[in-house]
Amino acid sequence: MAGSVPCRSSVAGRRKPYARAMTIALSIVLALLFLATGAGKVLGVKGSLAYRDKFQMSAGLWRTIGVLEWAGSAGLIVGLFVSWIGIAATVGLGLLMVGATIVRLRYDSKPVGIVIDLVLLGLLIMLLFVER
Repeated sequence: MAGSVPCRSSVAGRRKPYARAMTIALSIVLALLFLATGAGKVLGVKGSLAYRDKFQMSAGLWRTIGVLEWAGSAGLIVGLFVSWIGIAATVGLGLLMVGATIVRLRYDSKPVGIVIDLVLLGLLIMLLFVER
């Protein structure tokens, strides 16, 4: 068609130009977020402990979730170099966010926490389906 601009797409292993940049940006942002939230749980930050008590979780389970968030955070960064590790970390963190959403629906009356959990889950899903 006259006047149209051809658009390059992903063909035979060639990536769309924005795919790698988006993967890197999302991986770093999500890794930092989960590193911070995991730190609150593992290090026993006062605000984090208040949520632990509100959600009626044991100290051991709360710390375990924090360690899993740290592992997922590391997996997102390593996943920039080893694709399957990034995919595994993304799926694992996504499952944690599903669990977090269920716990919030059960114990938390504030919808803002649920929305934040669902936004993080959405970003993880987006990261999972961006070309790697």
